[in-house]
Amino acid sequence: MAIIGLDPSSGPIGGGDTKLLAPRPNSLSGQVLGLVANGLGRGEDMLDAIARNLMATDDLAGVVKVVKGSVSIAPHPDDWARLTEGATVAITGFGG
Repeated sequence: MAIIGLDPSSGPIGGGDTKLLAPRPNSLSGQVLGLVANGLGRGEDMLDAIARNLMATDDLAGVVKVVKGSVSIAPHPDDWARLTEGATVAITGFGG
């Protein structure tokens, strides 16, 4: 079995399996903001503050927030479905 290393700071490691980024919207007007908190420290507080500021300054259509059970696991499948079906842009925060 091969081990594949993922390094978000430098792109894909080895092989040609490149992933393309989704196109960046011209504005946040009408977008639904997805928030993914890892459950550590005050990361969720930070994301909530960012969402409040964006709601006050941009014409967001809504917010979908997901709080993971642990930093080392993916979001619960139901939460992932809510996020991917409802959000049109997303940010994640790493609390510590």
